Amino acid sequence: MKKVLVMCTGNSCRSIIGEALINSFLDGVEAKSCGVNPSGRVNPNAKKILEENGCWDDSYHSKHLDSVINEDFDLVVTVCDHAKESCPMFPKPIKKIHVGFTDPDGKEYEEFEKTFKKIKEVLLPKIKKEFTMSIEKKVSKVDNGVKINFLGAVEKNTVLTMVQNCSTGKCECMSDDTKAKIKDMKVNGEDGDVKLSLEGNVSVDEIKEALSRSKVINK
Repeated sequence: MKKVLVMCTGNSCRSIIGEALINSFLDGVEAKSCGVNPSGRVNPNAKKILEENGCWDDSYHSKHLDSVINEDFDLVVTVCDHAKESCPMFPKPIKKIHVGFTDPDGKEYEEFEKTFKKIKEVLLPKIKKEFTMSIEKKVSKVDNGVKINFLGAVEKNTVLTMVQNCSTGKCECMSDDTKAKIKDMKVNGEDGDVKLSLEGNVSVDEIKEALSRSKVINK
């Protein structure tokens, strides 16, 4: 089960609708929402549009970021309007994307219907794509060893975990012979484009074989 946090400022309209739509229509994904300055209430029109579409759950409520900060999420989504608001920041190294929507708060019910439709049509496919993207692994030989470039749906922390496992003897992918050849491992780059340098007398083929067995990368 993948976990998504939907964030905005007040957590009364857009993020609540996003939370409900994700939970209703994306299999294998669980969503929660929060705000950095929560209103403390779900906008009545936001609740109404969700009820009319069979998406409402009584557990949905307006809450502060602090109430979910210690939970483990796979993706954080901000839905504020860049042109009119300052988007909240999630203070942990988790992949983040922004998909902005105009705030319908204070407007007629028709605006909530439009917001519901737009969030369903725009936000849900983007989240689905985030979780279905494959990880591309480009392995090449360099003068002092092998370089691996991870592209796509890969987080830097995932590669760091794999390296830490290898360094502490918990590696499940490399043979003892391969591990003995590696003198040093360095991770650079950022989420979506992570580079791992392996210094030592290792071949491209044995590293490709090791990567195919890695439970950390291929989970």
